[in-house]
Amino acid sequence: MAYGSLAIDRATPPHAKALIRVLESNYLSDVHTMLRLPDFDLDLVAGCNLAITQVLAAAVSGISVTLYDHTGGPGIRFKGLLEKYYPWSREPGNAVTPQDGAKIIYSVIRNPLTHDLGLDLENKRRGQKIVLKRLTMGNARKGLPEHFIAQLESPNRPRPMSPTVTVQSRKTTVLVEAFYWGVRQMVEHLSRDASRMQSAETFLRSIRESTA
Repeated sequence: MAYGSLAIDRATPPHAKALIRVLESNYLSDVHTMLRLPDFDLDLVAGCNLAITQVLAAAVSGISVTLYDHTGGPGIRFKGLLEKYYPWSREPGNAVTPQDGAKIIYSVIRNPLTHDLGLDLENKRRGQKIVLKRLTMGNARKGLPEHFIAQLESPNRPRPMSPTVTVQSRKTTVLVEAFYWGVRQMVEHLSRDASRMQSAETFLRSIRESTA
């Protein structure tokens, strides 16, 4: 099965829509492929847990400064986007608040994994172990089957699937598949915010005109 495109709002302005399609082509479709890993039968033994998480965090970062907001620091925009548009209310058991979830993804996932190979030199996680977890579907030698990835690319959250972020006393766990589903829903939700999309359209058009 092929990558399942985002169901963005039909009223999304053209420049914003075009950028979302670039996001899909350069980020989300790659994640779709990586979710098929590992495949031990082909000697592809890496599950790409870190790579997928990094791609998704980079996508959130890019969206936050182009489609979401154009003022303030990048960290504020990153967390603001997640707080307002990530589907926290659909997480099982309301595992974390939107504010806490956004803060965790930014301070212990986005920054340490991007800037210092996970060493967390600024000590933001204060000794917390970070686990990037993948679903195995009962076979640790194989990644996800296409029919399950199709569920991740649908509006309904697949079951059973644990929360995106689970915080324990000395460990924070991020479920990669839940993060993928949530980021997709986040973009679709953002596309339905007419005010944000019009602001993004004005911003993107000004960039296009300044480089013409």
